[in-house]
Amino acid sequence: MGQVRWAGWMMAVATALVISGGQLVRADIESDKPAAIVLYPDVHVDTDEEQDSVIRLTNTNEDEPILVHCFYVDANSHCSGGPDDGEICTGDPGACSGLSFCVPGWLEVDFIINLTAHQPIEWKASDGLADRPRCDGGPNDGDLCRLNEPGDCPFGRCVGLPLPFGVCQRSPLRPCGSDADCNPFPGGACTQSNAGTRIPPVPEDPFVGELRCIAIDANHTPVARNDLKGELITTEADDEQLDVSGYNAIGIQATGTMVDPANELVLGGPDAEYNGCPNYLILNHFFDEAQNPVPLSDTTIFTEITLVPCTVDYLRQIPGAAVVQYLVFNEFEQRFSTSKTVRCFDETVLCNIDTPQCERSIFNVGVSGTLTGQTRMQPLGSGLLGIAREFHINNNIEGLHTAAFNIHMQGQRENPDRITLP
Repeated sequence: MGQVRWAGWMMAVATALVISGGQLVRADIESDKPAAIVLYPDVHVDTDEEQDSVIRLTNTNEDEPILVHCFYVDANSHCSGGPDDGEICTGDPGACSGLSFCVPGWLEVDFIINLTAHQPIEWKASDGLADRPRCDGGPNDGDLCRLNEPGDCPFGRCVGLPLPFGVCQRSPLRPCGSDADCNPFPGGACTQSNAGTRIPPVPEDPFVGELRCIAIDANHTPVARNDLKGELITTEADDEQLDVSGYNAIGIQATGTMVDPANELVLGGPDAEYNGCPNYLILNHFFDEAQNPVPLSDTTIFTEITLVPCTVDYLRQIPGAAVVQYLVFNEFEQRFSTSKTVRCFDETVLCNIDTPQCERSIFNVGVSGTLTGQTRMQPLGSGLLGIAREFHINNNIEGLHTAAFNIHMQGQRENPDRITLP
């Protein structure tokens, strides 16, 4: 497995060198550095299937707190009309009976997070975080609790913000929201806290969609502070197995230039407030239905790709859209191509991009003629960002293992993208 991934990495480097005439071309958006905007393209929750997403967000600034405005986007489809009106039909249009039909959805829910200096915070998408820690389950369900005291919640767990309020430095038992609350007696300053933070659970279960978080100031105006870093871990468990996969949130760095109007964020272009989205997304992958080449392994491999537009209008509730041109190379450098429209959010197994019949797809191992390949994606319209997830299905026993990873990005779009805030 490691040798195959090394070969894919070498192929990506060689291709980039050829295209750029010997010089590597990179995108300015990066997933391994702090940024002013962080994007989690793929958030899943399905409690019936024991599937959840653990979201991490960190303020990397060692001295200053930071406010963050976050937006969940619910991309579930729902039945419209008929006896199943309003029921979730994501990935299964046949779930709508009678005269009902499945309609793609796009619904955003926003909230504010207040992070203290150098603070990481973590929550389950299905739960969110309450402003005050309370017991979840057990005989003390709903009671206030302390996060580091398991005895407060026997047969349950303590869930909530780690620092719901500040305390006066000269009187640690006295809660405060500002220095004024500590004066004239006992005096001193109020410590930093998570006061004002409300992290709701995802709006419905099951849930599929994205999360986008933006650094703001006390007036809720976006600020050019590249202090945010994020990760997401997807967990799926049952009585027989546990599957865990994760990826870095995609960071969009601020340039330091801020222009009016304050609620319209410009990504790329001559007046860029933030780095521009990439010209190309590059994915090195196994072709679908390939057999794992690792000795003594008996698994079939599929790859799922999740794409979200860079442009989005939260004020008018208008999602971004793009036409994606896919250029696919096999190991003999033979080329295939196809295209597809992405609106709001798109999560698709590779071999279903061009046809619902996987065995006939250009992404199928039998059609491509080689085990691995590379796909270059160029968006027309909005820019695109995304992640990929590799599925290993055991052919002998019922079992599934996944690995999520970030997609390579190259170049920067000439035309800017825009995020419009309420």
